[in-house]
Parts: sequence; structure tokens; C-alpha cells
Amino acid sequence: MKSWLFYIILSLLLPGLLVGCVPGSRLTNAVVVQVNDHKMTSKDMADLLARQLKSLDALAAKDPTNLSRAKDEIVRNFIINNISVDYAKTSGIVLSDSELDAEVNATRATYPDDLSFRRELAGEGLSLNEWRDEVRTSLIAKKVFQKIGEKIQKPTETEIKAYFDKNKEHFRRKDRIYLRQIVLDDLTKAQAVHDEVAKNKDFGELAKKYSVSPEGKQGGVVGWIEKGSVDIFDKAFQLPLGGASAVLESAYGFHIFKAERHAAAGIASLDEVRPQIIELLQAQKEQIEFMGWLDKQLRSVRVLKNPELIRAISVETQGQKQ
Repeated sequence: MKSWLFYIILSLLLPGLLVGCVPGSRLTNAVVVQVNDHKMTSKDMADLLARQLKSLDALAAKDPTNLSRAKDEIVRNFIINNISVDYAKTSGIVLSDSELDAEVNATRATYPDDLSFRRELAGEGLSLNEWRDEVRTSLIAKKVFQKIGEKIQKPTETEIKAYFDKNKEHFRRKDRIYLRQIVLDDLTKAQAVHDEVAKNKDFGELAKKYSVSPEGKQGGVVGWIEKGSVDIFDKAFQLPLGGASAVLESAYGFHIFKAERHAAAGIASLDEVRPQIIELLQAQKEQIEFMGWLDKQLRSVRVLKNPELIRAISVETQGQKQ
């Protein structure tokens, strides 16, 4: 297996001279972006680039388009986050220690143990305190975004209907069935359960009792499935409503299906997609409000960038076999 180590270097073409960014060099401490009193050095940007590009292969990491996009994102996030931090201070928006601890603990709980968590941080080149600071900044920015959105009015019925009328084709659906299933990990067990289904035993109760799939606890309810979404589910479209399938095998086990409802292909009704439209319109309003706020902030804060220094930061890769 081959992985790639990324070396983010700073190359400044001076008259007759190629200068490299090495530890201790004054260039590593050169400021590439500044927001009020918050500064990002070329080394800071190099570290962030290494983290952002590490999931890419060597060619993709060195691709000028990918590199430029990554730099733009890093600069944009730095500016927005630090504008948010300063705005929070002047607006009385406070992140309590308990809120920070809750977020930190929730993230750590997703790892099997503390060693795994610390290894992940080490892989990102972060200390625990550095990571906590990043979490704090992210939560403050989120609080600012929520505060800005408080004044936004919910979408009106007129706006919802207008959006639906204009975008009906976006809500076109394929043939669908409302499906239940029982999944077993053994063919003999599956055939025995199928015999119980054939005796008109309650399908939902049998699913709760025997199914090994997650939805078994909810009576085997998979919900609405569109034709063509999953190969094994397509076989259920051939069933009469209320009818149970034979035992069918897939990579997940042995299935018994029951099709309970059918909805022909066509455009969904407004009532069906109303929650989706409300969420979309609300997100649009929040984005517009946020961009207006950000534009106002950018005109009132001090933001400095060094485009030449940002462009000079490049990527070198070295292959390593493991």
C-alpha cells in the first residue's frame, strides 16, 4: 500500500535566488493574512494545507486548481472565524466552558478510547489544546451565525407555493413502494420465518422478534423506496400490495419483503415536499442575511492579505511504501 507524505514549502523567487521555507526561517513567521490583531503566518497556512490535502493522492494534492481552492478556503475560514470572534466580544455573545466541554466530550465519545482520539489528533499535527481552541472558535462562529439569523422571518405560504410552482420538476419522483422487511443471517431460519408469514402471522411482530436488521425493532419498516435505488429492493416492486416475497438473498443476508403501499411516478404534491421547501428557503434567507452581515463587517474591520506570499506556498510530495 502506498501513502503520500506532503511537504508544504514556501518558494519565493527573488532575483537569482530560490528561498525555501525552513524551520526557524523568518519566512515561516511572515504574515499571510491578518484580521484586526489575529495573524496567520506562512507556517500556519502550510500546516493547515497539509491537513486539508492529506486525503488526496500525490497528483491531486499538487494540482494547481486543488491547491488554489484549498488556500482560498483556508483564508476565507480564517477571516470569517476571526471576524466572528471579535464580533462576539463586542456583542456580548459568550461561549461558556460547559458548552465547550460538552462539544469536546461529544467528539471524544465517538472514538473507542482516549488513545485512538489522541492518535487522530497526532495525525492532524494538533495538540489537545490547539484542537480545543479550534472547537471554541468554531462554536463561537456558529453562535454568531445563529444570532444573525434570529431576525429572519419564516418562509410565508406565498413564498413556499411560488417556489414549488417554479421548481416542480425538481420534485419529480420515480415509482415508489412503502416497504417492510425481515432480514435473517441464515437461510434455514429465513425459510422458517417465511412459513410463519405464510400463515398470516403479523409481519411487524415477526420482524421485531427475528429480524437482524436495524429497522427490525420498528416492525421492519424500511419506508418509501424509489425504484432503482437498491437492486435487492427492486424485486419487491413485483409484489402485490400486502403480499410477502419469497426468501431473497443479498450481500446483507436473507430478506422477506412486504409491500404495503404504492405511489406511481410523478411530481410530488406541495404538502409532501413542504418541509423540504421550508428548509431550503430558510437556508437561502440565512445565507443572504449572513452575507450582508459579513459584507458590513469587512468594511469595518482591518483585513490584510499578502497574495504573493500565499501564491508562493507550494506542495512537494514523497512516496512511501508501507
